[in-house]
Amino acid sequence: MNTEKKQIRDKDLAGAEVALRRAAKKARTIAEQTDTPLVVYEGGQVVKKFPWKEKSK
Repeated sequence: MNTEKKQIRDKDLAGAEVALRRAAKKARTIAEQTDTPLVVYEGGQVVKKFPWKEKSK
């Protein structure tokens, strides 16, 4: 990932990336707790993932 800092002029967008990362982490946690697949858009396709099963390999 690009580590350069960018100046964001819009205050609403300033914390958007951090908020999205936090939401994704929470979604993974909830999916693991409920044994529910995590549905993501990856490589132009909608894919069901089981992150907790991938960790144990």
